[in-house]
Amino acid sequence: MTEYRGIFDARGAHYNLANRRFPEARAEEARNLLGHLKLAPGATWLDLGAGGGFLAERAAIEGHAGPVVGCDESIAFLAGASAYALRTIASFRTLPYPDAAFAAAASLAALHHAEDPEAIVSEMLRVTSPGGRIAIGDVVAGSPASRFLNGFLDRHTATGHAGRFYGADVWQGMLVRAGGRGIRSQSVELHWRFRGAEDARTFSRELFGLVPETTDAEIDVALEQLGLSADAGRWRLPWTMVFASADRV
Repeated sequence: MTEYRGIFDARGAHYNLANRRFPEARAEEARNLLGHLKLAPGATWLDLGAGGGFLAERAAIEGHAGPVVGCDESIAFLAGASAYALRTIASFRTLPYPDAAFAAAASLAALHHAEDPEAIVSEMLRVTSPGGRIAIGDVVAGSPASRFLNGFLDRHTATGHAGRFYGADVWQGMLVRAGGRGIRSQSVELHWRFRGAEDARTFSRELFGLVPETTDAEIDVALEQLGLSADAGRWRLPWTMVFASADRV
């Protein structure tokens, strides 16, 4: 995925810094994905599109202990990650692991950069052991979040953004054709959470690597259009995602 690699070679360090500065912002997103996996204590699992280790770190916080192997296509994105038993730079389409190498495999917010996500889903199933589960989480097609990413973000980053987003039914079809069983695929409106509107703005600027010319006012307008609002003294940003998972038979 040269598109993925180019984007995160350029802004992976910013993305990782945002997750480290605001570790609870995307907790709900990670929790939903982890809820689709069957992670037995001590089982080794694969994090595809691992970046700086956000998902593995959240898994440990949520009590999903076990060795995690991080795989990414961007050296810059994976650099400095400390949450993994092993780190691998490899193409997502041809994973360098033997069949049934892992108890489970997961990918969060990465596959909208793939030209052929179904091929990657097939690879995830291949490297998962029989009875294990794979899970994918990504933004839903046609949602405000998808329009934000392919609109505001496309205009305000040096790399641009042209994500390929899908609905729950499309992900379900991919998993069926890849040979998955026991499929779950659902759209979920969750929230990114912040202590204040300023934190939401700072997080967005850093996570997405916005160009310096982007003003605070422009970010505030974009976040307001997404639905950023106060809730009992804290702030939340709606972020509609699909979570899809399947067993390897």
